[in-house]
Amino acid sequence: MIEYENLGKANEPFLDDYRRQFEAVLRSGWFILGEEVAAFEREFAAYCGCRYCVGVASGLDALHLALRCLNLPARSEVIVPSNTYIATILAILHSGLKPVLVEPSIRTYNIDPKLIEGRLTE
Repeated sequence: MIEYENLGKANEPFLDDYRRQFEAVLRSGWFILGEEVAAFEREFAAYCGCRYCVGVASGLDALHLALRCLNLPARSEVIVPSNTYIATILAILHSGLKPVLVEPSIRTYNIDPKLIEGRLTE
C-alpha cells in the first residue's frame, strides 16, 4: 500500500509545541475567542496586508460569510465544480443561492472552463 498521508508522522516534530500550546489554551479557559484567536486575527491580517481578519470555526463558515458579503440577489446561481466538497454546496444553499455544478477536467480535476459557458443562464 502507498500511504497517502500520515498526519501522525507529519506532526511528530511539532508534538511538544502542540502540547504546550494546547495546555496553555486549556488552562486559560478560553476555548472560543480569547487572546489566542485575537492574536491569530492580527497576525494573519498583517501577513495578508489587510486591516482586519476574522477567525471562523470552519471552511463552511468562511464560505458562507464570503457569499453573504457579496450581497447577491436571492436564488443567484453560483458555478462550482461538481467534485467540490459538500461544504461548498451547503454554503451556497445557506446563503439563499443556487449551486450550478460543472464537471471537472479529467486532466486536472479542476472545473473545466470549456463547460462553464454551457451552464450560464440569464
